[in-house]
Amino acid sequence: MADQLQHMKLSLKEAMQQAEHGIEERQKAIKTQLKLIHQERALLGAERRQVEDERMSIVQQQTDLDTKLAELGELRLEMAASAPRTGGWCCPARIEKLTELDVTSDMTLVIVSAVEVITVHGAGTHDVNGMYIKAMSDGQAQGEVYFRKSDGGKALYYMEGAAYGLPSAWYIADVHRGQGMYFRTHPDEYSVPLGAWQVFDNEDTRCFRMQLQLY
Repeated sequence: MADQLQHMKLSLKEAMQQAEHGIEERQKAIKTQLKLIHQERALLGAERRQVEDERMSIVQQQTDLDTKLAELGELRLEMAASAPRTGGWCCPARIEKLTELDVTSDMTLVIVSAVEVITVHGAGTHDVNGMYIKAMSDGQAQGEVYFRKSDGGKALYYMEGAAYGLPSAWYIADVHRGQGMYFRTHPDEYSVPLGAWQVFDNEDTRCFRMQLQLY
C-alpha cells in the first residue's frame, strides 16, 4: 500500500513538472509573438505616417496646380477677349483638372467637367461667336449639362440623334435642344471637340465644312 502511494506521488510530481514546463514554453511563445506584433505595429505606424505625409504632399501639389491652372485659364480668357475675331485662338476658362487637359500641346477637345467657359469664333453667323458658359438644363432635359451663350439664348449642347434621324453630335442652336445651326459629330457628351465643325443643313442632311472653331 505504501509503495502504491509513493508511486502515485512520484507520478503526480512528474505530471506537475511537465505541466509547468509546458506553461513556460507557451509563455515564451506568447512573449515572442507579442514582440513580433509590437514590431509589426511600429512598422505599420511608420508606414502610415509616411503615407499620410505623401498624401498631404500630393494634396498640396494639387492645390498649387489648381491655382496655377486657374491663373492660366484667366490669362488665356483675357488674351482671347483682346484678340481679333478674324480667326486665331482662345481657350477654355477656369481649367480645373490637369489630368483632363494637356496644356502643352494644341488642343483638339476639352473635357466638359474641366471647363466652365468655351469661346466660339470664326462662324459665318456672327452672333454665334462669343463665350458659352456652362449651365444646367431644366424641363424635359432637366439636369443635362450644356453651354449657354453669355449674351442671348444660343446654346452648345450634345444630343444622341439616332432617334431623330440625326447624327449623334454637339450642336450649336438658337436655344437648348433647338434646331442645329452648326454641329460636330462626337461619340459622347463628356468632351467637346474644338475643330472640324460644320454647318448643318437639316432639309437634306447635307453638311458643309466651315472654319468655325471652339476654344
